[in-house]
Amino acid sequence: MTHSRPTKARSTLVITAACIGNFLEFYNFMAFAFFAPMIARAFFPGENWLMQLFYALMTFAVGFVLRPVGAFVMERYSRREGRKASLMVTFLLMAIGSLLLAATPPAASIGLLAPLLIVVARMLQGFSDGGEVGPATALIFDAAPERMGGMLGSLQYMTQLLGSLVAVVIGLALSELLSHDALYSWGWRVPFVLGLLIVPVGLVLRRLAFSDEGAQVLDRQVPLSASTPHEKAALRQAVFFVFIGIMCGTISTYLRNFGVSYAVTVLGLSPSISMMGMVAGLTAGLVGILIGIRIATRQSDARAIVVSVGLLNAVLSVPLYYYAIHVPGLGSQLALNVTMFLLSSITAVGLWQAMLDALPTGARSSLFGVIYALAVSTFGGMTQPATAWLIAKTHDPMTPAYMMAFVLPAGLLVYLRLHTLARRNVEHVNPEEIARALMAE
Repeated sequence: MTHSRPTKARSTLVITAACIGNFLEFYNFMAFAFFAPMIARAFFPGENWLMQLFYALMTFAVGFVLRPVGAFVMERYSRREGRKASLMVTFLLMAIGSLLLAATPPAASIGLLAPLLIVVARMLQGFSDGGEVGPATALIFDAAPERMGGMLGSLQYMTQLLGSLVAVVIGLALSELLSHDALYSWGWRVPFVLGLLIVPVGLVLRRLAFSDEGAQVLDRQVPLSASTPHEKAALRQAVFFVFIGIMCGTISTYLRNFGVSYAVTVLGLSPSISMMGMVAGLTAGLVGILIGIRIATRQSDARAIVVSVGLLNAVLSVPLYYYAIHVPGLGSQLALNVTMFLLSSITAVGLWQAMLDALPTGARSSLFGVIYALAVSTFGGMTQPATAWLIAKTHDPMTPAYMMAFVLPAGLLVYLRLHTLARRNVEHVNPEEIARALMAE
């Protein structure tokens, strides 16, 4: 029995099918984050607006608790039933979470049951996202052209930005078309209803992606093998630095995505202006990803460029936040968001490539998914509520700037170490080798 390698068209379909789940996850997550002030009003009524936001963001964070559980459970399920089955289940769970968010009545109607249902919805989303990342990222890596898997793994980050951009564009349109009362009473539900429309498309794409023999080999995973002391030590080191790399990237990502809530609740700007700034920032982030991929394809060693851009981002973060605080308005929001997202996205390609290339083939689904879920659940989920709490307690709106100025250089140090580990990891397994390994089991 032989396994043919997927064609270029089939590989493109497989990668698209893998990315669409990540798009929907971050569309839903960021819709919640962007509309957190409205969700807070609906489900956490009270007199202190900043504490209302804190409770809403804590609900947002609850979903992150289930990510490691989802990663562990769905990784085992994926090994037993295949990546296709796993990715279909996680996609359906996303849809159920969105439906709950869209359909739950406000606390004024059903009392305590309302926030409880929202917590359940976020837990379903967290479980599905944790189970999605590992198989989807490994699938992109294995379907990519030879030695381009790590680079194209950054498409996961691109779909995060794209999902966030679509969510905030819809939010901007709603803020322009609806009155303040309508936006706060029911308008915030519209993005979650619209998100359900992509579910049938995603299910069809994922079914088609594995419909021929050439793609069947990508449905299974190569077992992780680290038998010698040297291999085990290298694996432990890679796991540690990938965790720290994801941690740094996650904190900076959620600080940037905190922008709308920050501008509305801390700076007192309108939702319209706040979302305009975020739209510009996310668009710049997509451009930055394309720039980063171009740099990676043109430069055999892009460390100097990545580090320079990363340090520039860290240096500019403090004056840009200072400008946004002392000259609040569309201009300062554009300057802050465009700069932060553009420069961070350029460096994100290098970080994703280094992380994925540093892990051996069999670890990209099992270990990466669990590492990603643990790092994001520990630090990503708490970044926004912790930032809101610190601002409330210290009365210092510069808090996000100080956090950004610290975490960005730390991420660059991790990137340099991961780059070294990636160069040492000479294990590059193509689909034919994967097929032979699976047939030998």
